[in-house]
Amino acid sequence: MPRKFSISLISSLIVFICIIVMFDLVRGQLIRPNYVYEGLIRDIRTYFNNSCIILLHSESNPIETQGEKQMEKLKILFIGIDSSHTEGCYLAGLTEADRLLHLQKYLSLTLHIRTALMDFNMFTTRVGESYHNIKRPLFVLLNDNEDTRNNFVNQVSTWITMSYPTWLVFFDNTNNLTDFFFDVYVPFDSKFMVAQSINETDKEIITEVYQVYKDKELRLDRFGVWDPEEGLKGPPHGLYLRRNDLFGHNLRVASLQDPPVSLFHRNEKNEVIGIYGFFGKIVLLLQEELNCTFTYREAGSWGVCPPNGSCTGAIGMLKNDEIDFAATEFMMTKQRLSFVTFTTPIFSTKVRPYVKRPKSTSIIKWDAYVAPFSINIWRVIALFIIIMSASIVFIQKLFAFVHLQDNNSPSRFTEILFFITGAFCNQGMQQSMLDPVRMVHLVTYLTAVIILAAYSAALISFLTVNTFVMPFTTMEGLLKDESFRCGVIGNSAYYAFLQHSTDEVMSQVFTKLIKKEKKLPTSYLEGIELVCKEDKYAFVALDNMAALLQQNVDCKLEPLDIITPATIAMALQRNSPFRGIINTHILLLRDSGILQRLLETQWSVQLGASTSSWKSVEIGDIMPLLFLIIIASFISYLVYIIEHITYKIYQAGQVKSQQSKK
Repeated sequence: MPRKFSISLISSLIVFICIIVMFDLVRGQLIRPNYVYEGLIRDIRTYFNNSCIILLHSESNPIETQGEKQMEKLKILFIGIDSSHTEGCYLAGLTEADRLLHLQKYLSLTLHIRTALMDFNMFTTRVGESYHNIKRPLFVLLNDNEDTRNNFVNQVSTWITMSYPTWLVFFDNTNNLTDFFFDVYVPFDSKFMVAQSINETDKEIITEVYQVYKDKELRLDRFGVWDPEEGLKGPPHGLYLRRNDLFGHNLRVASLQDPPVSLFHRNEKNEVIGIYGFFGKIVLLLQEELNCTFTYREAGSWGVCPPNGSCTGAIGMLKNDEIDFAATEFMMTKQRLSFVTFTTPIFSTKVRPYVKRPKSTSIIKWDAYVAPFSINIWRVIALFIIIMSASIVFIQKLFAFVHLQDNNSPSRFTEILFFITGAFCNQGMQQSMLDPVRMVHLVTYLTAVIILAAYSAALISFLTVNTFVMPFTTMEGLLKDESFRCGVIGNSAYYAFLQHSTDEVMSQVFTKLIKKEKKLPTSYLEGIELVCKEDKYAFVALDNMAALLQQNVDCKLEPLDIITPATIAMALQRNSPFRGIINTHILLLRDSGILQRLLETQWSVQLGASTSSWKSVEIGDIMPLLFLIIIASFISYLVYIIEHITYKIYQAGQVKSQQSKK
C-alpha cells in the first residue's frame, strides 16, 4: 500500500511539473486554437489584400528546437524516474512547435500565401529598414503577453512606419488595450487590428485602434466580428470613409502671399488668421469635413533644398516639423519627393516662358486692300473683265452685221471695259436692248456679287486680326537672341528644374540668363509686371497663373513653347498620417464638381481661354485707303485744272479767230 501510494504520488508530481512546463511554453506563444489563427489570419489577409504574412513571436530560440530543449529540461527534472512517466510530457513539449509550424504550413502551402515565422530579434536584424521592399505585408503578433509587448515596443515600434503594414494582434481578454499600447504611437492612417475572443464562444471581436496625433488618447472602433462558420464580417466602407473625424485636432498650415489665389487674412496684431483665394476655400472645406482646426503661418517662398539638406521656405517648414501641410500650389517634382509628400493632384497645367507682345501691329499695311486675294485671283478677275468686255463687243458687232443694232449701249471696247469694271465695284450698267448682252450683264453681276462678298469678308478679317512677328518661340531662340533677360520665381520648382536640368539648352538658359539676375521675382504678379515694364524680358510661369494675371497688367502676354507639363498639388510632411484622409476629401470634392467650380471661380472663369469681344480697326489699317483717296482727289483736281486751263485757252483762241474774221 505505501509503495502504490508513492508511485501515485510520483506520477501526480510528474504530471503537475509537466503541466507547469507546458503552461509556460504555451502561454508564451499561442493563446488560441489553431483553427482560429488560420481562419482569422486568412480572412484579414483577404480583406486587406496583403501579399505576404509575417508571424512574429517572442521566443528567441528556433521553433524547430523548442521541443528538444523542453525535453532536455524534463530529463533533468526526471532523472532516475521511469521513462514511461515522462513520455507524455515529451510529446506535449513538441505540441507548441508543431502548432506553429502547422500554422505556417497551412498559410504558405495550403493557401499559397508567402508566410514567414520570425522572432523580433530575427525581424530586426534580417529585415530591418528594408521592410519597405515587402509589398503590402501583414504582421501578426500571436499574443499580447509581456515579452511580446516589450519586444514590440522596444524593438519594432520605435523605428518602423506603423502605417505601412497591416497589423493583427491576438489579445487575451484579461489584458487591457490601453496598457498594451502605452508608449506606442499608432498613427491616424494605421491599419492595426486587435482580436479579442467572446467568452464561451468561438467568435472574435476585431477592433481597430489608432491615435489622431502623438500623445493623444487611443481611439477604438469596432472593425467587425469573425466566427469559424461565417468568417469575417468587416466594414463595408473604406478606411477614410469610416475614419473621417479628427476630433477637433489642430493642424498647422502654411501658405504664401500669392495673389490672387492665396492671400492672408490678418488680425490687428498682424497675425495670420485665415487664407483667401482658391486654396483658402479648399482649406475651409477640409476643416468642415474633417472636424479640425487650423493654425496659419506665412511661408516666404515655396522653398528649395540644396545638397546640404538645409531646405528653405514651405518645404523647410515641413521638413523641420514646423507645419503639417502647405496650402499653396506646389509643382510635383522628383527632387521634392525626397523631402515632402504631395496630396492628390489639384489640376494639371504647363510651364513656359512669357514675353510681351511685339508692337509690330501698329505699322501701316500698304498691301491691306490687296492682300485678301492672292495675285492669281486678281489675275483671274482681270481676265474675266476683259473676256466679258470682249464678249459684249463681239455680240454688238455680230448683231450689227445682221442689221440689228443696239443704239442705247456703248460700243467702244474701252467704254465697255469701264462699265464692266464698275459692275465689279457694285456700280450699274446701261441697259441693253439685245438679249445676249443682257445675259452677259447677268453673269457679270452674279460673279461680281460673289467676288465682292468674299473680298469684303476677307478684308474685314485681315484688318481686324492683329498680326505680329515673334522674335523667337523656343528657349533655344531666347538663348540665341542674347538681347532678352529671363526670370523665374526664386526658390521655386521652376528654378530648381532649370538648375538641375540635364538638357543642354535649359542648362545654358539657367547659367547665362537666370543665374545672372541680381534679383529674381518673389511672386507671379511681380514677374509678369516686369514683362510689361521692360521691352525684352521673359518670365517662366504656369499657364493658369499667366491667364489669371493677364487682366491685372496693361500689356498682352505671348507664350513661348512649353518647357514641361506641371501637376499641381499641396504638400505635406513625409509619411504624414493625414495624407490619406486629405486625399480622400479632395477626390470627393472633385467627384462632386466642387473642385472644378472653385477652379472656374477662383482661378478665372475660363482657364486661359480668350474672351470674345469686338475688335476695332485702328487708324493705321485704313491709312492706305486714305492715301488712295487723297491721291485720287489730287489727280482729279489736277486733271480738272488742266482741262479748265485748256478750255480757257481754246475759248480765247476762238474769240481771236472770230475777231480776225471781222
